[in-house]
Amino acid sequence: MADDSDKLSGAEEYIGATIDLTENLDPDQEKNLRDALGKLVPHTLNFYDIGARQISLCYDPTRTSQKKLLQLIKHAGGTPGHVESEGSPLLQSD
Repeated sequence: MADDSDKLSGAEEYIGATIDLTENLDPDQEKNLRDALGKLVPHTLNFYDIGARQISLCYDPTRTSQKKLLQLIKHAGGTPGHVESEGSPLLQSD
């Protein structure tokens, strides 16, 4: 069986996003969010970090959208507030 990485073109561009939450995630909400992020199509997320009131992640915009990620957060019980996004610092040149 072919590895999913064999299907990548090497031209993937990730978008970095920081999502502030209006309220702290409780342990169940955080678990639900981690489970939901883990079920995304492979290579959708390059990185994610979940804090009590902030979520940072890098996502492939060809595999998902910021809107879908915000819906996923809401479905897990989080309440997104301010969102900042930019190209991934891993892919920016000097």
